Amino acid sequence: MKFDTDKEGLHTLFRPYQALLLEHLWELNRESRVGVNSRQAHRYLLDKPEKRSRASVINFLNDMVDEDILDYEEKTGKGGYHRVYYPKMNKEEFSVYVTELIEKKLSEAFPS
Repeated sequence: MKFDTDKEGLHTLFRPYQALLLEHLWELNRESRVGVNSRQAHRYLLDKPEKRSRASVINFLNDMVDEDILDYEEKTGKGGYHRVYYPKMNKEEFSVYVTELIEKKLSEAFPS
């Protein structure tokens, strides 16, 4: 994640297609736990102006796993094992997570 003060909302942290994917995942998981694989995530973006390559989608989803924002489970399927991604937190919890992360980094950069 990179913080861009010129943008608003999730766009301060993510590119438009990335923000759309996160919003989509949170919406899917509002009622119950629903996973999305890279094919489904890519297909979701195909009719959007922010569409990207499937490789970009996969890289973003894996980056979000590395950032502790998403989790995944390995599922078997045609061609072997595939990752199914789930949000580790809802949008409100994500807001708290980012706020704490930024405050921590700022206090490290500017100790009092």
